[in-house]
Amino acid sequence: MLIVYRIFWVVGLIALIAELVILANPRQSVPLRASDWEVVQQGRFQVRVPKRFRKVRDPLALMELSASGDEVRILDSLTLSRGERTGLIITIAAPGTPPPPPGFGQRAAPPVFDMNRFLRRTHDLYLAAIREDWGFTDFKELKRQTVLVRGVQGIRSDYEYTIPHPVPFLSMPVRGYLITLPLSQAEVIHFNAYCPPNSFGDYEKVYDQIIATVQVQSGANSGVGGWSR
Repeated sequence: MLIVYRIFWVVGLIALIAELVILANPRQSVPLRASDWEVVQQGRFQVRVPKRFRKVRDPLALMELSASGDEVRILDSLTLSRGERTGLIITIAAPGTPPPPPGFGQRAAPPVFDMNRFLRRTHDLYLAAIREDWGFTDFKELKRQTVLVRGVQGIRSDYEYTIPHPVPFLSMPVRGYLITLPLSQAEVIHFNAYCPPNSFGDYEKVYDQIIATVQVQSGANSGVGGWSR
């Protein structure tokens, strides 16, 4: 029996060492050369992305997120990632419920839509979704500010959270930011970027380069031809 316990102890120690090696894996190095990048087209998005990033667009997930009756509809989303805590999620959102039609005998009037209010609301809802995700703990919004991205004014919130682990010192901290911008007359675009805190400065530059190349095809709700400037 003592031999069995020793075997379990050795196996557990090997697993712990392997996990520490994975967490310190140098694959987290930032892509710098032009040859490290490629242009991808998925859904409404065309964007220049590092080749080592995984590109995921799940139409079934989009259908679930855009269920009728929700306050916000997700029209398209693209996830670019390098593991569990390094990535950029680009999401297009629109109001979930269109304005009601005019009553019988009434003249149709253009709906009143407050983009600034919708921008703030969708930004807050996105942060709330991160905060309530069961896979994260200790979410904190560190600061909020107005930003100008490619000539478009929006909101940026910097945040941090932890990916918990049964062994406390193996829990993984994450630092990120959420940028929400008007995309058209009735759509907004979210950029949710995140990475390990010690890589934030380097990866922020990578995310800036990705965002600078994003082009969006016009959708049914686009009144200004999409965010292709």
